[in-house]
Amino acid sequence: MADIVFQPTFVHKEFVDGPDGDRVRADEPNGFNARFGAIESDLRQLSTVVAEIDAAVDQRGTGPVEHVLTLAPMLLSAAGGTIAWRITPGGAAQVVQDEDAYGLMEVALPDNVRLTSFRVMGQVGVNVVGLVVSLSRVKIPGGTPEVLATVSGDTDPFDRSTDVDPSKAVTATATYRYLIQASLIESGTTVTLAAFQIAYTSS
Repeated sequence: MADIVFQPTFVHKEFVDGPDGDRVRADEPNGFNARFGAIESDLRQLSTVVAEIDAAVDQRGTGPVEHVLTLAPMLLSAAGGTIAWRITPGGAAQVVQDEDAYGLMEVALPDNVRLTSFRVMGQVGVNVVGLVVSLSRVKIPGGTPEVLATVSGDTDPFDRSTDVDPSKAVTATATYRYLIQASLIESGTTVTLAAFQIAYTSS
């Protein structure tokens, strides 16, 4: 886009009083008609420049803007005999026993936005068999969770991101609840989930 510039053309020349001063007149280069005509021309040019600025501002405001929601892993235990994730003083979720673990948390998302990616950050040891974290939706009042994105962690530390299923990406909070679920299979070492991130744009 070219630079938006306003260059005024009117330059006021002082009137001079006295016998040899200026006389009030309509025409001539220093007459009122010429002066007011120059001012009018500047105002028209200024109006055009303001319209260009308005169009530029509108253009910048179009298109999707990405937002990122960062969540502490406040995972709750569920029935089934699995070990619950322990919440550390720093707000991370952690498992230290050599057993299966499972936890879930509900996520409050804006309505009618398009989810783009799901990111998980944490730490795992060398003996981890399976760590899976998923973002899902569940139809209200109840039903089987539909997975939107799944991330696995097998490095120490790990920082993994994956795209959200585009066919289920637009949120509908009057129809669905949204959950993050984290499951761990036979960990022989400490496993820590530090944070979750959900990226979205206006749909």
